[in-house]
Amino acid sequence: MNRRQLNMLAMYQSVLSHLDQFPATWNQLAPVTPIVDNLRKTVTDLLTQSQLQEQNHTAGHTKNKDAHFYKMLEHAYQLSLKIRAYAKLTQNNVLLHDVNHSYSAMEAGAEQLVLQRCERIAQHARAKLSELTAYQVTEADVTILEQLLKEAQPLTSARNVIAGARKTATSSIPELIAFARQQLDVLDDLVEGLITDQTFTSTYFNLRQVYDRVGRSAQTKTQG
Repeated sequence: MNRRQLNMLAMYQSVLSHLDQFPATWNQLAPVTPIVDNLRKTVTDLLTQSQLQEQNHTAGHTKNKDAHFYKMLEHAYQLSLKIRAYAKLTQNNVLLHDVNHSYSAMEAGAEQLVLQRCERIAQHARAKLSELTAYQVTEADVTILEQLLKEAQPLTSARNVIAGARKTATSSIPELIAFARQQLDVLDDLVEGLITDQTFTSTYFNLRQVYDRVGRSAQTKTQG
């Protein structure tokens, strides 16, 4: 949540806390109780979405994925150099086309394209293993690359799932704040029109003031 949203949430919580301290002042007023219930549920939902937003950071997942891709690319590139030399000497142009990449070309583009390039190198290394012995391509080399490829897809998927969860939480917060604002707009009228306890009313509207918002007035501190 950004600072403005956090300010709004803090104000909603303060208003609810004030209402909870003096329930007899308002809970017998039929129009007020459903508004307070709706506001309370919305604040609970906002807290949940804020927690989800904070929990679902992609930074660590991205670092793990990047480190793994770097290791995979390094291994694939070293294999490609050996296979490329073999392809040139045997004049195998089809094979050469699949493995003839500079390092920068291998790592360029979408992750799926990078994986596909590395997969073709692994496939060719496995298929030509016996012929690549003289080029120091070993069974262990091929197996390592195959394992790195196998592990790469879940790393990317895990990061994308986390990013999706964070995006969902982030997108829901403005809607919840808008709904809370609507409930409070009605509650403002009900408090002013139905509640005769002036101390309660004055405190309520003081708590309704938040910074950096344009509400019912153009004061520096305005109601949200």
